[in-house]
Amino acid sequence: MAGAGNRPAAAATPLKTHQGFGPIVFAADAAFAAPLATALRSVAESNRQAWPLDIHVINEGMDEAIKQRIAGSLPANSAAMTWHSIDTLSFASRFSTRPGISKMTFARLLLPRFLPATCNRALYLDADILVLDTLEPLWNLDLDGAIIAAVPDYWLDRVATKSSRALKIERYFNAGMIFLNLEKWRSERISERALEYLDQFPTTEYADQDALNFVCDGRWKELQQAWNFQFEPSQAIAPIARKHNLKIVHFATGVKPWKPGSLSPNVGFYDAYRARTRFALTHRERSSSALKRICSRLLVRSVLLRRMKSWVKSIGDGRSLKPAKANRGSEHG
Repeated sequence: MAGAGNRPAAAATPLKTHQGFGPIVFAADAAFAAPLATALRSVAESNRQAWPLDIHVINEGMDEAIKQRIAGSLPANSAAMTWHSIDTLSFASRFSTRPGISKMTFARLLLPRFLPATCNRALYLDADILVLDTLEPLWNLDLDGAIIAAVPDYWLDRVATKSSRALKIERYFNAGMIFLNLEKWRSERISERALEYLDQFPTTEYADQDALNFVCDGRWKELQQAWNFQFEPSQAIAPIARKHNLKIVHFATGVKPWKPGSLSPNVGFYDAYRARTRFALTHRERSSSALKRICSRLLVRSVLLRRMKSWVKSIGDGRSLKPAKANRGSEHG
């Protein structure tokens, strides 16, 4: 099979035979309960034609109360929830991640272990996403013999072939959304080979995403950006979503719209979904977050003003010194 870079990005091209819809798999720990519930709510609302959805959640540290609160965040009868507990320390303790990234990121490497052997396709989604349209076209996608279908990473795909890191690949995909051919994943030992890569490079910069890119190099099908739209943290996503008919938006940077005081321009857009879950912000929490946001903006402006004043002063000092320096030179000439 040719590498992903040798053909145009694919739309979801129907097969002659319709494939079953599901399962959809997430992985999260208790600290990510609210974003997970919000992501699930967006999935359910955008895929009413497929109710009840087959949802699997690989989780760590979630008690029954949290699970019930998450499940209760979905519309009634919209999904059948299956929970799979995992201990990341048992297999990922020696692997490093970037700051702020949970060890749960490694759970997606083990995804096929939690699904029936008869299941031949699955969709994995990170919890920091919103689904804005039906996912059904993915299950009608001809994978052309690829192991997975994915979207190029907005930032890293540009430098993948020029990287000085150990990872040398043709193209680089973002693993926040991957559509899996489970039969090929299992037969080609993707989980095992990815873990072997991490054993060899436990501090690789982008953790399991690097490992998956290494073992799937040239064997993944490129999807259009709309299926995993990653964007600059300063961009407002609502107008882009309307204009380009986005399917999945991915808040991939550290500027998360659900964090208290977040400066993301997508706070309101995201909160509209969260407000329909059992993790909806109270009036007090919303007011507190707004106050933190105002303070953060004032702080940013203050820092910028100080830097501008310092820059202007340095220019002024430089100009005032030049004539003096020239005069001193002429005096000793």
